[in-house]
Amino acid sequence: MNRVRRRAGLVLLEVMVALVILSLVGVGALQLVHQSHEVVADARLWSDAVAYAKDGMELVKLGSVALHGPPGDALPGGFRRQITRRPSAMGPSFEQLTVTVFLPGGGQFSLDRLARIADDGTAQW
Repeated sequence: MNRVRRRAGLVLLEVMVALVILSLVGVGALQLVHQSHEVVADARLWSDAVAYAKDGMELVKLGSVALHGPPGDALPGGFRRQITRRPSAMGPSFEQLTVTVFLPGGGQFSLDRLARIADDGTAQW
């Protein structure tokens, strides 16, 4: 009778240890899923920032953006875009155009292009 009682206690202990191990494995798996979602969200933010910067550069190329207007465009999703033009170190016939996109949670992405200034004052790509 004493052996049966010991065996029943041992089985209960084994089941409890197995449950603890399984719960630790489950918590680890949930942490991995959570971290992967954060990585995907960050990648999506940066991808949107790059797309907004490229779009801003295309607007500059088309000449449809006033470069001396307000300090920045408000964009969907909390992004903000700023376009600047400054002389280049390569000489007076070049200028550097920069499109900077500010991310909603902080951080920024800048896209720079060098353009040649024609005799009539227009930028040549």
